[in-house]
Amino acid sequence: MAYEHKKTALVLSGGGSRGAYEAGVWQALAETGTGIDIVTGASVGAINGAMVCQGDLEATIALWREIETHMVFDVPEGGQPLDYAREVILRGGVSAGGLKKLLEKYIDEDRVRRSPIEYGLVVVEKLGLKPHRLFREDIPRGRLIDYIMASSSVFPALHAYEIDGRDYIDGGYADVLPVGMALAKGAGRVIAVKLNALGILNSQPLKEAPNLTVVESKWELGSTLIFDVHNSKRIMRLGYLEAMKALGIFSGSYYTFAAGAFGKADVKLADAAAYVFGLDPALIYTRELFLEKLAAVCLPARKQLEGTIAGFKRDPLNIPGTAGLIRRLRELSNAQIICFLIADNLKEKGAGSLFLSRSLVRLFSQQLAAARFLVKYGLV
Repeated sequence: MAYEHKKTALVLSGGGSRGAYEAGVWQALAETGTGIDIVTGASVGAINGAMVCQGDLEATIALWREIETHMVFDVPEGGQPLDYAREVILRGGVSAGGLKKLLEKYIDEDRVRRSPIEYGLVVVEKLGLKPHRLFREDIPRGRLIDYIMASSSVFPALHAYEIDGRDYIDGGYADVLPVGMALAKGAGRVIAVKLNALGILNSQPLKEAPNLTVVESKWELGSTLIFDVHNSKRIMRLGYLEAMKALGIFSGSYYTFAAGAFGKADVKLADAAAYVFGLDPALIYTRELFLEKLAAVCLPARKQLEGTIAGFKRDPLNIPGTAGLIRRLRELSNAQIICFLIADNLKEKGAGSLFLSRSLVRLFSQQLAAARFLVKYGLV
């Protein structure tokens, strides 16, 4: 029986400056040899999608490593949200003249049209909020950048973008993650990148999509309207690592673990411990590196918090049982102290620990998981 190729679609969400995350995802797909047959996007997803069609991964990464707010919008260098608010109030929005210059520099319409990758974007006609889901064959020649600009016009923060006498606004007003467009082109596998920005998310196509992989960050990705090279570098790395986990190359949830670093159950415990003690999410952790980094922050934290921990243990208010213990733990509001208290109790009581009661497990699941890791690996 002949092999039947199933089209793979990359669907890129809107999200302004968070688009650097999508560049990281694309890097992971390229490194793992994941072919892309269709790319659809809204807003910044339309911009990154055009770069994918061109095959310009290195140029895309370079762009996101240099782009700053004043290069995109007509605001002062180092512009802050107050600058946007002033422009929106006084002028009805910010102009994005800088963005058009960047698109003209980085996007070659002829290359996008010649690409074997099918390309589509979403724009919304301001009058009546009428959506237009357009593939490159639907866009008049010479106007591709105009339609990408229209798809990226986050009204009212930005002015609407005029094309042939009609005003258009951001594609996210109709479909911030246009999975349905990819399905219309016959996608047999969908990789959807969610930036969790404002916009209308159509959930039905997500339910219908075959072989769906959703890549999204558990970390805050920053303001959608502030372009900062340091944050772009950070979230590009997070996008790369999250995609690698989604593809099964690495494991973990908030954090990233190399293959074989820990067993499946221990990875969940390690992930919780890393979160509680604030390890760097941009690293790929081997077993040795993780234990080294965790010990380096965990042991000094224990020493610093020892007085509070000892005082809690002496306080008779923790004697009455589960309800009293929950009340006292909530008063602490320090995840590291709670983690150490649970770890000490687990070492002393084992399976008889009060912290293993259903209500405490539900309320302090992350601290309990972290404590289990500390006990198992001798860090308390």
